[in-house]
Amino acid sequence: MILRVLQAIAVTSLTLFVLVSCGHGPGAQNDYSAEPALETSADLLEKSLICTPFEHPDKPAVLLVHGTFTAGFEQYDWTWLPLLAQNGYDVCTVTYPDRGLNDMQVSAEYVVHALRRMREETGRKVALIGHSQGVAVPRWALKWWPSARDAVDDFVMLAGPNHGTDQATMGGLFPLLSAVGLVPEVIYQFAPDSKFMQATNAGDETPGDISYTAIYTQFDELVQPVSPVPTAAIDFGLDNPKVTNVLIQDICPGRFVDHVTIGLTDRLTFDLMLDALAHPGPANVERAGGAALCGRVPIVPDQIVASAAVQNMIGVLRQEPANGLAQPHFASEEPPLKPYAQGALTAGGP
Repeated sequence: MILRVLQAIAVTSLTLFVLVSCGHGPGAQNDYSAEPALETSADLLEKSLICTPFEHPDKPAVLLVHGTFTAGFEQYDWTWLPLLAQNGYDVCTVTYPDRGLNDMQVSAEYVVHALRRMREETGRKVALIGHSQGVAVPRWALKWWPSARDAVDDFVMLAGPNHGTDQATMGGLFPLLSAVGLVPEVIYQFAPDSKFMQATNAGDETPGDISYTAIYTQFDELVQPVSPVPTAAIDFGLDNPKVTNVLIQDICPGRFVDHVTIGLTDRLTFDLMLDALAHPGPANVERAGGAALCGRVPIVPDQIVASAAVQNMIGVLRQEPANGLAQPHFASEEPPLKPYAQGALTAGGP
């Protein structure tokens, strides 16, 4: 018996030694000098990441990435964060500047830092969940930073403008506002023909040893088109084994889920997220419940009936003053690609 205990200790010690030596153990220090340098100050990057205690080594820690016009705590502290915590996951949120109105290349640095820190702290790979812009920003991080790719096991994308959205630059006022420099930088990057979107999708759309699950809805009022080729899908129709593309109405015809509720409250979406996190590979609709998912109530009940829900909302309100007023980052054209990405449009990727 004693011999077996000593053997177990030896194996555990050797495993930790290997992990730390390779830069993947808890507290490991890594050399990122070969990657694009992060231009944002370390202090700002560190303040942007908020985590629950890392107490569940049997599951991947989850990083939640927010959409435009909001912040990490605003979107998730009363929605997915407590629900994931109830299911035994350690959860972090990251907030990038100015409610996502700025250059997404800058916002991506916050995600890179978050992924690195979570991997260093836990010694485990991370599960990413993003909504709307919270899909586009991590995809840029995964595209250009190998350390970010190496830190992620699953990426669940909710209503992500993976190939842009034709709603970004539509409307009669857009040319006028653009001409006088009154359009936020990020709006240009959401356009399907933007340099940002072209560089993101140049070459491999699914880089790294990562499972990708894209979930989207026919009733999305912002991320369009949904058909015939959904802009929120990746590697659509290519039978990529690393990818599951899910149109909610293919499972439950007529189910009303819009751009907001898919990222906040929809029960079917949440169940698919849990399936992706709990199993190797991307989400599997049948394994998650198949047609039985359609019988679930549209809103996750705990979000509105649990006693903690009110406290979570109060906590969000208390954090608002520290978040400050957003700068609009008005511009008359799309921000130029960073030097590390400029060859993507001719070479097809990093």
